Amino acid sequence: MTKEFKVNYFTSNLPISSFETDRKIFLGDNEYGTFASPLSLQQAELSSFEALRGDNISALMHHLGVLQPGESKRLITQLGQTENIKKALPDIAKYRDGKQVEQALQKIADFWNEYLSKQQVKTPDASMNSMINVHNPRQCYITKNWSRYLSLYQLGFGGRGIGFRDSSQDMMGILANRPEEAKSLIRMLMHVQKRNGSAMHQLNPLTMVATEGDSREFEDRPKYYGDDHLWLILAITAYLKETNDQDFLAEVIPYYEKDKNEKPLESGTVLDHLIRAIEFTQNDLGKHGLPLLGFADWNDTVNLPTGAESLFIANQYGWALLEMIELLKYVGDDQTAAKYEKYYAQMKKNVNDQAWDGEWYVRYFDHDGSPLGSKQNKQGQIYINAQSWAVLSGFASRERAVKALASVNKRLNTKNGIKISAPAFNGFDHTKGGITTYPPGAKENGGIFLHTNPWVMIAETMLGNGDRAYEYYSQINPATKNDKMEEFECEPYSYPQNILGDEHPQFGLGRNSWLSGTSAWTYQAATKYILGIRPEYASLTIDPCIPKEWPGFSVVRVFRGATYNIYVSNPEQVSKGVKEIKVDGSIMAKVPVFNDSGVHKVEIIMGRSS
Repeated sequence: MTKEFKVNYFTSNLPISSFETDRKIFLGDNEYGTFASPLSLQQAELSSFEALRGDNISALMHHLGVLQPGESKRLITQLGQTENIKKALPDIAKYRDGKQVEQALQKIADFWNEYLSKQQVKTPDASMNSMINVHNPRQCYITKNWSRYLSLYQLGFGGRGIGFRDSSQDMMGILANRPEEAKSLIRMLMHVQKRNGSAMHQLNPLTMVATEGDSREFEDRPKYYGDDHLWLILAITAYLKETNDQDFLAEVIPYYEKDKNEKPLESGTVLDHLIRAIEFTQNDLGKHGLPLLGFADWNDTVNLPTGAESLFIANQYGWALLEMIELLKYVGDDQTAAKYEKYYAQMKKNVNDQAWDGEWYVRYFDHDGSPLGSKQNKQGQIYINAQSWAVLSGFASRERAVKALASVNKRLNTKNGIKISAPAFNGFDHTKGGITTYPPGAKENGGIFLHTNPWVMIAETMLGNGDRAYEYYSQINPATKNDKMEEFECEPYSYPQNILGDEHPQFGLGRNSWLSGTSAWTYQAATKYILGIRPEYASLTIDPCIPKEWPGFSVVRVFRGATYNIYVSNPEQVSKGVKEIKVDGSIMAKVPVFNDSGVHKVEIIMGRSS
C-alpha cells in the first residue's frame, strides 16, 4: 500500500524576493534564537532554504517600499495543503482577489453569528457573559470538530486519533447549536461499539480503524476501558432531549466486529446499542459488586491489575441507568425500565455499603480488595470524581453528599481550581500505573485537571449551593486570568486541559489548551445547571442555582425552532427555587415545547416555596 503525501503551500498576492522554511535558520544560529529579534529580520533577504523536514515555518519577504500618507497596499497570504500544487492553483488565484477574501471572511462571520445566536445570556458577571456567549461555545465547536486528533499536545494523527469517550462528551457541548452534526458524530462512534456492548477506545476517522487500551507496558491489565460505552448513553439521551428525534432510536447501525471480507458481523438499532452498553457493565462486576475498571476509566493514568473496581464507573453507570429509565418510560417500555430500576437500586446499595470512607467515597478497589482514595492510603487519599459523581448518580444520600463535597472543598480546592486528588504520588509505582509518572501537582497526579471541576459545579447545584457552584466556575474561568498571564500562560478565552496544582512549584500554570472535555462540561454546568436552562423530552426546564446576591439574569434560547426570551428575577435573594413560571403572560406549571418557530416570553420568579 503506497502512502499518499500532501503538499503544504504558503503564498502571497504580491511578489516576493526570498523565503524561509526552517525555524532555526529564521531565528538565528544560537539554539532557536530569539523571537524578540530573529536573525533573519536583520538581514537584507531570507535564506530561501527549502526544508523537507524538521521544525518548519513559512516566511515570505516582501519589499513594499515606503507608504505615503493616505497610501495603502493590501497583502494577502494563503496557507494550505493539497495533493499537488496544480490542483490548488484555482483557489490560490481566487483568493488573491481582495473582494473574494472579504466575502470569505463575511461567510465565516455569518456562520459564527448564527451559531452563537442559539443561546445568549446576560448575567451580572461580564466575564461569565463573554465566555457563555462567545468563547466557550466556540471552543466546544472546535473541540467537537478536532477531538484530540490534530492537537499541539496530544499524539493526534496516527496516534491517539478520536477518542470514543472524548467525542461522546464533546458533542454534548454543541447540541443547542448543531444537533445534526452531533448526531453524525454519534453515528460514527457507534460504528466502533462492540457486540458485547463495550467500545473501542479510539478511532482514526479517515480509516475507521479503532484500537483498545494500550497495555503494552502493563501486561497484567485488561485492554478495554470500563467507561467508554456508558458515555454513549449520556450523549444520546442529551441529544434526544434537545431534539426529541425519537426516530433515531430505530436507526440500524452495525457493530464493530467484521468478517474476513470486512462485512459487519451484526447490526442493531440505536436503542439496542444503548441496551447492550448497560448490560455489558451489569455483567462486568468485581468482588464488591462494583464495575470492573478494565485498563482504565475516565482517569487514563490509574492502571490497576485485572480485577480492580472503579467507583467512577459505578456512578457513571448509575447516571446512565437514570437516563435509560427516563427514556424507556417516555417511549413506553415500562418493563425494561423496571428491570433497570432494580439494577440501579442494587448498585446504589453496593456503592454505599462498600465505598463510603467516613467523610468521602473511595475511588477504586484494587484487584486484592485494597482501596485507593481512602484515609488508609498515604498518597491519593481523596479523589474528586468519587465525590461529585456520587451526587450526579443520585447514589449519595443528602447527608453523605454534603460531607463528600465539603471534603472536596477542604482537601482539594485551591484558588486556581479543584485538584483531581491529594496528596500526590512522588515516584514511580508500577502497581498504580501512569499516574505515578508525573511529578506531584502535575496533570492527573494531584494537578488541577479542569475537566473534573464542572462536575463538582453540577453536584453543588443539585444540593442548592449556588454560591459555591459559582465560586468554582469563576476560579477556572479563563476570562478572569488576564491579570496573571505570566502565571497562567494560556489564552484568556480558552479552557486548558489542566493547571499545575499547589504541590507543584509552577502552581497556576495552564497546559494543553483548546482541545479539552473541560469545554463541553463547563458550558453545560454554566447553562444547564447554574442558569438552569435544561431541555427535557416534553418541556424546557428552567431551574436556576445562582449566587444569592444576583438580582436575576436573562437568556435567549432557541429550542426546537422556537425562541424563548427568558427573564429570571430573584427578589428573595435565594440560590435555588422557582416560585412562579409565566409563559406569554399565563401562569404555568412548566415551560412547554412550542415547535412553532415563534418567539415566546418566559418569566421566572425565584423564591422559597410556600
